Amino acid sequence: MMLNFWLKIKQYSHVLITILIMVIFLIATLYQLTLPGLHYDEAFEVVPAMQILQSQPAYAFRNSTITLFDVQFPLMTQDYIGTLNTYGVLPFFVIGGINVISMRLYAVFVGGITLLLTYHFTSELNRQTRKVFKNLSCINHKGLSFWTPDAGLIAIALLAVNPTFIFWTRQGIFVTAVGTGIGMGASWCWLRWWRSGSYKFALLGAFLFGLGLYAKLLFIWLIVALFGGFLVARASQAFCLWKNGQASYMSYLGLVLMGMLGCLPLILYNLQTTGTWQSIAQNTTTSYYGTDNTDIFSNLYTRLVQLGTLLDSGHLWYLGNIYTNFLMPSIFLIAFCLSVWLAIKHKNIISLVPFVVIGLVAMQSIVTVSALWITHFAVIMVWPAVAIATVAAQIVRHANAYRVNIIVIVTLILLLITEAKTTWHYHQALTESGGLSDHSDAVYDMATWLEKNADGDVMAMDWGLSASVTFLTHGHVNPIESFGYDWHDTRQFEEMITPHLQSQQKTIFLWRSPDEVIFDRSQNFKALYHPLELEETILEAFYERNGRPVFGATQLVPVGTAENKP
Repeated sequence: MMLNFWLKIKQYSHVLITILIMVIFLIATLYQLTLPGLHYDEAFEVVPAMQILQSQPAYAFRNSTITLFDVQFPLMTQDYIGTLNTYGVLPFFVIGGINVISMRLYAVFVGGITLLLTYHFTSELNRQTRKVFKNLSCINHKGLSFWTPDAGLIAIALLAVNPTFIFWTRQGIFVTAVGTGIGMGASWCWLRWWRSGSYKFALLGAFLFGLGLYAKLLFIWLIVALFGGFLVARASQAFCLWKNGQASYMSYLGLVLMGMLGCLPLILYNLQTTGTWQSIAQNTTTSYYGTDNTDIFSNLYTRLVQLGTLLDSGHLWYLGNIYTNFLMPSIFLIAFCLSVWLAIKHKNIISLVPFVVIGLVAMQSIVTVSALWITHFAVIMVWPAVAIATVAAQIVRHANAYRVNIIVIVTLILLLITEAKTTWHYHQALTESGGLSDHSDAVYDMATWLEKNADGDVMAMDWGLSASVTFLTHGHVNPIESFGYDWHDTRQFEEMITPHLQSQQKTIFLWRSPDEVIFDRSQNFKALYHPLELEETILEAFYERNGRPVFGATQLVPVGTAENKP
C-alpha cells in the first residue's frame, strides 16, 4: 500500500513538474516574440502559405507543384528543404491572421512538441538502461529504487532555459527546427519498437525518418548517427534490449516503404525536376558558398569549434551581444568522461549513445551543399541535454550514495541557473537592439514605408529583401529579385534591370547597406544608368536601433536633381 502511494505521488509530481517546465519554456519563448526582426528565410517559407490563403498563385521553387482540388501546392522551398513549415503554419494563419506572431507561435508550438518528445525518448532510453542494469551482476540493485531521478525531466528542464533552444525555437522556420522534433519522434518510436516489439512503432518511426529527410536533406546526418548509436548499443551487453525488435525481410520492406511515403514529396519533386540531385552533383567538391568539401581536417576543426559554441550559446550575436555559459560545455565534457567510465567499468554502453549521435552528426557535417553554418546543428540541439540527463540519472542510480546525489543535484541546479541567466541576458540585449543585420527589426520599418510609398515596381537589388517585404505587406508590395544568384555572371541582372531605367517609372530599388552587401551589383547598376544621364537619390534609409543603417531605398532621377546621393 505504502509503495503504491509513493508511486502515485511520483506520477502526479512528474505531471506537475512537466507542466511547470512547459510554462517556463513558454515564458522564455513568447516574451517579445516579434523580435528579432523577420528573417528572409522565415518569410521565404511562409509566403506561399499566405498566397494559398489569399487564393493567389503560390510561389513554387523550380515550378514544382502538385495539384489538389484545382489548387497548386509547392513541393519544396529549396532543392534540399521541403514545405513542411509552409503547410504547418496554415492553421495558425487562419486562427491568428497572417502576421509574424502567428508564424512564430507555430514555431513555438513545434518547440513544445519537441520538448514532450524529448521527455518521452530520454525517459524511455533510461528505462531501457535500468533493464540492462538488472541483467548485470556488477550493479548494486539497491541503487535502482523508484526514487531515482527521471532523466526525461532533467533533459527538458535544461532545454526550457537553454538559450540556443529558446531562440532557435522562436525562429524555428529559419533553422528548420521541425526536423529536431521529427528526429526525437522517430527515435522514440524505434526505441519503443526495440523494447516492445510492436511493429506499429517501427512503421511510424520509419515514416518520420522519411518525413525528416523531406523537411531538410541534412536530416540524413541524424539518420546515420542514430543507426551508429544503435550499433554501439547492440555491440554491448545491452544487446538484449533489441531482441524483441527483430523483424522479417518483409517487415523491413514495410519500413522502407513507410520511409519512402514520408519523403514522397521529395521523390515527386526530383521526378519532376531532379533538383536535389543537381544540387548535390554541382556542390560535391566545392559548395555554392565556396566551402571546400575536400578540406576534411579544416572543416572538421570548424565543426568542432562550432559544437563548442553551440554548447556555450555564444553564437547568438545577432540578438545584440554575445553571452556565453562556460558551465554547459564543461559539464558536457565531464558527462562524456563519466559515460566512458560507465561503459568500461560497468558495461553501460547506453549512456554513450547520445554522445555517439552528436559526434557522428558533427563528423558528417563537414560536407555540405551550402556552407559550414552553425544553424545546421539545429538537428541535434536537444541531444546535449539528453546526454547530460542520461549520465546524471545513471550516475545517481549506480552510486547509491547521498553525497553523489547531492553533487549531481547541485551541479544541475547551477547549470539551470546559469543557462536561465544567459537566456535573460540575451533577451535584454534583444530588447535594446531589436536584432542585428539580417535579423534587424528595421525590416518592419522598411515594409511599412514601402506600403505607403511604393507607386511603381520595387526591385530587390540584393538577397534578403524581397520575401520579407512581400509577407509583411500581405503581397501589396512584391519586390522583384533582380540581382541574380550567380556570383559573377551579371547578365541576368542587367536584363531584368534595363526595362526599369526610366525615372518616370518611379521604380524603387532596395539595397542592403555597404557593409551588409551579399551580391554587389552597385557598379553594374551605375554602368547601366550613367549613359542615360540618370543618377540615384536616396528616398529612405532604415536603421538598427543603434543608429546603424542596414537597408535603403533609392530611385533614379535626371542628373543634377538628386536630393540625397548615395
